[in-house]
Amino acid sequence: MSLVLVAGAALIGCGSGEESVDQTTQLLSSDGAEAVASNEQSTASLTDSTFEAVPSVDPAAAADALAGAPAEAVDGKCRSRAKDPSDPNTVIITLTDCRGRFGKRSVSGKEIVHFTKGDADTLHADFQSQELTIDGKPATHTASADITIANGVRTVVWQGGFDTTNQKGDAVSHTSDLTITVDMATHCRTRNGSAKTSIGGREMNTVFQDLKVCRRADGDAGCPSGSVTHTRLPINKTVTVSFDGTAQATVTGPNGSTFEQDIACTP
Repeated sequence: MSLVLVAGAALIGCGSGEESVDQTTQLLSSDGAEAVASNEQSTASLTDSTFEAVPSVDPAAAADALAGAPAEAVDGKCRSRAKDPSDPNTVIITLTDCRGRFGKRSVSGKEIVHFTKGDADTLHADFQSQELTIDGKPATHTASADITIANGVRTVVWQGGFDTTNQKGDAVSHTSDLTITVDMATHCRTRNGSAKTSIGGREMNTVFQDLKVCRRADGDAGCPSGSVTHTRLPINKTVTVSFDGTAQATVTGPNGSTFEQDIACTP
């Protein structure tokens, strides 16, 4: 379920209100789009189908399920999975010029997913990229996730890091500390928590509040609900984007002014 295009469209543009939006809000919005895109790439695109596929907290069963999960329409032709021949609890995900979940960016390399038994009834997963490139430029991804399975819901306690170079050539470094819930019945994924992002030396703190995206019947992602708040440091200027499940978001700038923005999604 990709939010890269959805959130990016909502944050980086100003629609019909462009002339009345000040430069500070424009820059905050643009950097906020980078923060959300990095979070999406870290928590969804590079983790592949891990959270949806695991059937239990048994590491070997989780690895079998992920390796054997059916290819998704969004990038099934460029992404493959295989068990590590030397470790029954590890899956190697290979990406070859994948673009579906990353917008127009070309992503290649490997993501190594290693499962272990966590505390109590928890499955632990470690993620580590290998020879990862985005548009031919080196990128890195590391993360850990503790997954609890109950009543058709996966609850994921997540900590991750993602470093890349954006399309403007700025270095982007992103870390996140989240709780992610995946509802298997409704096919919805919800994020709560915080993230820190450095974009060309500019620092941004982000708070995700009930940011939810559900998969439609055709398998594509629908429109989001919830909100994302970005604060620029050290000046503490803030921009908030609120989603209501429709193809329009409300952006509130640091001076309290608001405007509506069309977003690239279908309810």
